[in-house]
Amino acid sequence: MARTTPLRWRDIADDLLRRIESGDLAPGDGTAGRRRLPAEKDLEAHYKASRNTVRDALSWLQQQGYVVSQQGKGTFVVGRPNIVHVTLSAVALGLGPGRGSGEWYNRDAFIPAHRDVSVSQVKVEIQEGTKVIARYLQSDPGAELISRHQEIFMDGRPWAMQTSFYPLDFATGGASRLLSPRDIPEGAVAYLGETLGYSEVGFHDEIKVRVPDENEKRFFSLGESAADVVFETVRTAYSPDGKAFRLTVTVWPADRTRLHYNDGQVPDDVLRAPGLAPPEDTPRESPPADGAGSG
Repeated sequence: MARTTPLRWRDIADDLLRRIESGDLAPGDGTAGRRRLPAEKDLEAHYKASRNTVRDALSWLQQQGYVVSQQGKGTFVVGRPNIVHVTLSAVALGLGPGRGSGEWYNRDAFIPAHRDVSVSQVKVEIQEGTKVIARYLQSDPGAELISRHQEIFMDGRPWAMQTSFYPLDFATGGASRLLSPRDIPEGAVAYLGETLGYSEVGFHDEIKVRVPDENEKRFFSLGESAADVVFETVRTAYSPDGKAFRLTVTVWPADRTRLHYNDGQVPDDVLRAPGLAPPEDTPRESPPADGAGSG
């Protein structure tokens, strides 16, 4: 079939991008949700281009986030999911659980109503607290805890994993629904207020970026590149006497999540629709740094 042969690295990059967006080289099946591009030698033959020119084209695509290169494995097409903007400070702004209708609240996070969110059945376990969990909950290492874990899906795609921890004596002291593998519609904090008299007067968030573990890689379809990382938010809730009574750990894939906080007087449209600034991934017209190929 007759075709026009691109002569420059950018021409090759544009043609590969066209093929990615048309579906010819779209992200495909596989454990990491990646589709490998043809080998560099095959691209050199296909485009009748030098090795340096092909590498320059692949380098530009990687800079824009369309592909990732993995040492010894090749170059893979990256799925570019729609970004979800999450407001973690929603409770303080009056947008928290029970403060509206038609909106789904990921515990203490606000998400716009038009997103289709579903959650897995709650998985409940009794376990010994680690030293790290004990530090957050101000308990003794090895103390028995209730963990409640759910997987969260956004528009049908895996989107977050969340685990909340509570002292076991909450259940034996009257909050027995914590042991049930079912959601608590009014929210766990409201339930603990009704049953045990706890009220949340504040929370502390710790946020870090880390490499996903193998289970998280499978769930989120992440690869092995430096771009395949997750956010981990650790929220500790406090009662009026300064005691920590709930610890919630949420893991979000960084490629499809933006986390927001608000403080002070922020316009209402920003509160309810954050992230509407010009897209941060607007393609940059910048040639490779070293030695562009000659075609």
